[in-house]
Amino acid sequence: MSDMRVTMDDVTWDTDGCALYEGSGFTGELVDVADDGFVISSYAYRFGFPHGPYREWFAGGQVAKEGTMRDGLPVGLHREWHPNGRLASELEFDDHGRELARRRWDEQGTPA
Repeated sequence: MSDMRVTMDDVTWDTDGCALYEGSGFTGELVDVADDGFVISSYAYRFGFPHGPYREWFAGGQVAKEGTMRDGLPVGLHREWHPNGRLASELEFDDHGRELARRRWDEQGTPA
């Protein structure tokens, strides 16, 4: 994986959804930054597609989502949180991006 880090403003997208940097499929860390400079999301990319860990944050800095992608597909365990910090969902995917399990909770932590 490249040590390169670019923002969403630095890439373009082709018709297949591939992130391009200077005309080639981007490899490195792609971040989305709010107007105030706060990092909203960070995704690892390889050859233009999400590949590796990702994380998204709420405006206050608390984690909103995290998981792992492989060649643009979700793999393993992916989690989302409510703004109050409670776990909102867990989705589990196999090595081919197929959903294996889904669990959800409301903002009070009760299974939904």
